[in-house]
Amino acid sequence: MKTLAILIIGLFSTLSFGQSEDKEDILINKIQQDDTYRAGETIKVNAAIQGDLVIAGGNLTVNDSVNGDLTAAGGELFLNGYIADDVRVAVGRVTIDSEIGDDLVVFGGEVILTENAVIHGNLNCFAGNIEINGKIIGNLNIKGADVLIDGTIQETSKIIGEDITIGSNAKFYKEVEYWTNDREIDFKESLINTEAQFNEDLGEEKSQFSLTNFGTTSLKLWVFYILSAFLVILVLHALFKNAFSNAAEGFENNWLKSFGYGLMYLIGIPLLIILALLMIIGIPLGLFITTIFIFSLLFGHLVAALLVVYYLRYRNKKNWGFWGITLLSLLCAILLRVLTMIPFAGILLSVVILSITYGALTLKVIQSKKQLVKN
Repeated sequence: MKTLAILIIGLFSTLSFGQSEDKEDILINKIQQDDTYRAGETIKVNAAIQGDLVIAGGNLTVNDSVNGDLTAAGGELFLNGYIADDVRVAVGRVTIDSEIGDDLVVFGGEVILTENAVIHGNLNCFAGNIEINGKIIGNLNIKGADVLIDGTIQETSKIIGEDITIGSNAKFYKEVEYWTNDREIDFKESLINTEAQFNEDLGEEKSQFSLTNFGTTSLKLWVFYILSAFLVILVLHALFKNAFSNAAEGFENNWLKSFGYGLMYLIGIPLLIILALLMIIGIPLGLFITTIFIFSLLFGHLVAALLVVYYLRYRNKKNWGFWGITLLSLLCAILLRVLTMIPFAGILLSVVILSITYGALTLKVIQSKKQLVKN
């Protein structure tokens, strides 16, 4: 898994049933005097935001200035406007072609900083493919698969990547620590009165960022996990709330049935992937299904948290709104994460949670299709 973008797109395709009435294009073309919150399939911001901006959707574009923080979650983000404060994003692909007044935190599949990008604070990036062509005034801290640095870094750098490339325009003005599979990197003429050192210990940080251990090994990673979980839950909830609501309504009397269908999903999909990969014509389909399956495992407890909260709302006839459900789902996700960390029992619990969750969603898809046939 090198690009989270593919995974997000795959999940969107899987969960898109029952959501056509919620898909919405949002255009902000008038100045917003306060904090602004929007969720939709496509969002374009063409006017200034005087406060914070929080957006979630499939395709996000910010063309004007934001005088506060920017928080974004979705499939793809184009950032072309000035952001006065911090930027925190969890997206499949992000292209930054503007100036950010403070820190930038990115969790995604592909991250591109153009030559026009200027980050006045620190850059903390956790992604698959990372390309930095702009200027970082603060510290650089990145973890990725394929990393290309062809810009200017003013403060210290910590770089972890499977493959790290230093471009001809790169400039480092403070110490550089790095870890890569190849151990040696050609920094060319990029080190300005400083030095770069290979740090074996950074390899352990890379392993901590794996799919199975992410968010469970240190306070720092826990903080980032909570932020990332919130953003992912936000975009899932914004785009697919009908899917969760409809699945929760038929949940109570179908626990065992959901569990059975879910086990079929967890066992059957890998077999289908193997079968597809064995056939030359089926390789593209096999790779596509693989990305969807990995995504469903990686974020399964977040999907489960949303389903649980919707079920509790339905059963107890609560009138929880969008943000109430989102925050409760975050708390539920944290609890599920803690429970699944229990040795041995945690693995079994994870299987049960994922089975029931995806089984319930699968049942809803089947029921919806049967209803369409009858009509």
